[in-house]
Amino acid sequence: MSASAAASPRTVVVHHRSGIGDLVWHIPYFRAVAATSLDGRVSVIARPSCCATDLLSAEPCIETVIEYDRRPRPSEQRQGRHDSLKSQLAFARELRGHGFDRAVIFSGRMRYGVLAWLAGIRRRSGFGFSIGERLFLNDPPFIQRYRGGGSWVYPEATDFAIAHGFVDAPQLPRLHVPDELAADVGSALAALPRPLYGLAIGASDPRKRWPVSHFAELARDLRERGIGVLLIGGPGDTDDAESILRALPPELRPGATALNQRSVLRSAAALTHCDFCVGNDTGILNVSAAVECASLGLFGATRPLTHDPQIHAVEGDGMETIHADRVLARLAMIGAPGFAAGAEEG
Repeated sequence: MSASAAASPRTVVVHHRSGIGDLVWHIPYFRAVAATSLDGRVSVIARPSCCATDLLSAEPCIETVIEYDRRPRPSEQRQGRHDSLKSQLAFARELRGHGFDRAVIFSGRMRYGVLAWLAGIRRRSGFGFSIGERLFLNDPPFIQRYRGGGSWVYPEATDFAIAHGFVDAPQLPRLHVPDELAADVGSALAALPRPLYGLAIGASDPRKRWPVSHFAELARDLRERGIGVLLIGGPGDTDDAESILRALPPELRPGATALNQRSVLRSAAALTHCDFCVGNDTGILNVSAAVECASLGLFGATRPLTHDPQIHAVEGDGMETIHADRVLARLAMIGAPGFAAGAEEG
């Protein structure tokens, strides 16, 4: 390896997780790795379901996104392009063609070290949870599994980044949205009342979905307060969005609309124009926090997220038990836009 490659290696970062929110949590650490890499940039290996090609397209530190399509989520109901051994060997040959000097693997899975080794990548760092994984890693230190409560994804990514000196403390996930995209989306939302609330109605996991009837009740309550409502979801959430809008009294409908499309970055641009977001524990909630839109997460199936002060929480024993009046009380308690601060939560 040349001295220049050792000092500023051509780097590929491996992102293992499948969710959009998981990807958002890693962005500050990708930037930190890029700062130590050739030309201040990295390539990223990621699964299609985390929408990295779209979401990272405006990040100056990202050179390219390489999709690794292995074992798609059950909800996708399809085979992955890299499920077979033959296709994984072909993927390793593809990586070899990029000429990477270093692989920084944000995962404890052995397979990524094997792929990097097969690709001839000389420096390979990863979590190193198992002896098998460490056989294919040669750039310690390794870290321990997260044993605390709630999600382990962000804490483990943080511990790994700190251990390797990429950062010296946890970094808040923040997302770059191009000014021209934000302006374009903003013009389409200009007629909506203010304050404007984004309601993140989608979720990849059915357990995390707040009932449509609850969203409809919340939307009506917000509109009765004069608050604008923007329903945010993917193409698969179109029917739910239409049901929520139809449930509004006719006189309240002009202050509400829906944004259901594939581009997560476009949804992020819309959230830069929102004063607050309420949503399921899913990707868009984390995107909202990452563009510094204060948010209230609905946690009926999972533990609340605690890593970002932009995310507040309301909890329940199952999503259906979190009724709209509890959400309204929580909004009042935290002094959300359009609500008086300090009211007690019911």
